Amino acid sequence: MMDATGDAVAAEVLRELVRRGLAEAEVLTKRGRSRRLALELGTETSAFSQERAWAVRASSRRSSFFAAGAGELPAGEGAVPGSPGGTWPEATGRPFRLPDPEAIPPWTQPSDMEAPLIGESEGLRLLASLGSELAAELPGARLLHASLEDGSSESELASSRGLRVAFRRRLATLRVEAAGPGHPGAGAALYLAAREARRFHPKALARRLADRLSVAAEGKPPGGGSAAGAKGGAGKQAGEILLAPAVASALLAALLPLLVGPAALARVSALRDRRGRIGSDRLTIVDNGRLPGGALECPVDGEGMPCHEAVLVKEGVFRQPLLAWWQVDGAAPGAASGCCRRASWRDLPAPGPTHLYVRPDPKLSVAALLADVRSGHYLIDTTGPARIEAEGDRFELPVCGFAVEGGRATAPIAGAYLCGTAATLFKGIEAAARDLSFLPLDGMLGSPTLLVTGLELRPAP
Repeated sequence: MMDATGDAVAAEVLRELVRRGLAEAEVLTKRGRSRRLALELGTETSAFSQERAWAVRASSRRSSFFAAGAGELPAGEGAVPGSPGGTWPEATGRPFRLPDPEAIPPWTQPSDMEAPLIGESEGLRLLASLGSELAAELPGARLLHASLEDGSSESELASSRGLRVAFRRRLATLRVEAAGPGHPGAGAALYLAAREARRFHPKALARRLADRLSVAAEGKPPGGGSAAGAKGGAGKQAGEILLAPAVASALLAALLPLLVGPAALARVSALRDRRGRIGSDRLTIVDNGRLPGGALECPVDGEGMPCHEAVLVKEGVFRQPLLAWWQVDGAAPGAASGCCRRASWRDLPAPGPTHLYVRPDPKLSVAALLADVRSGHYLIDTTGPARIEAEGDRFELPVCGFAVEGGRATAPIAGAYLCGTAATLFKGIEAAARDLSFLPLDGMLGSPTLLVTGLELRPAP
């Protein structure tokens, strides 16, 4: 972490800014390293990088500035690269407040935080294995592109209010594009994140890609309807629908305005029924920045505030929106949860989900849910982004999957749109399985497989 010299430089910068009348001052320093590996049409590439960077923001009662740069934190006048005259920038932005330090509950750093970055040969073998496993699962399928980035960083944050914290991050991401048999073959893509690259399992990922490619190649719109017929209501399908984690997480991402920030209170009020509920008693939604095993698990957020679990919806009852420390007031009742994120050292912290998810039922398997579907659909993935009406309630999500009769898949479905409202989705949740998984969307968003009634599957939006 920061050595004595770096700590002294940060303290000097803070003193200088306070002397200039910028009483709210904050210094961030960061060291990071990453390895990026790619496999594309048989060509391998590899790159390794290290960086040191800093960011400083400061405010008076009337104005503020933000500055950031690569390299060591500059100290004193005449040392800020890229600034007029080499000094700290003129304060012309909107004023802000910084948080007071808070006690951080005990936290045990995960052991894999110390794991070395994946090696070049090890990482390339992982990508090649994904391609060979895909070909074994679906003969004729091929990997078009796969890239793996594995990184770790150490950061220190200090402020004029006495805040002093140090924290580490460890994150790996995997992007994959594949094509099915034939020319041109059907396409499928994955984007995943984990705390450590060795958590990606080529066989399981290849099976998921093969399922997507098979459905895309063989699937038909629900009910065999055409786009023209769907305009008059023909071809739409109702009934029981199983939403795989990828589909449920995409819906959760689309409906975040109902759950995040003070404005969520007004938006969610329209969803309440006479008992004040917005969902079924099987719906519990949680955000937790220090979720054990989470890809972004950390004891503090990007402003040094302690992270903890925030229950937003409990058994169908809306408890509070996700709030940063400065958003908690009489207009937005609730507790702050340490949810300010920094996309990078070049960015200001902004509130948002960290690990936001629908709580699973540890006793319920996906197979048990599927067996209970008498007539309906099992949607395994999305095929594009969701479209949300301006009011932020009604949605249309392009999906693929299978028709289900008597607990068994009977035919692949493609070119389908899952349609409904947030109220219908939340109140129609009959059960949640135990297979919680996360996707890197707006933060890490997750869900188990959900059994839902009341939504419609259409052959066209």
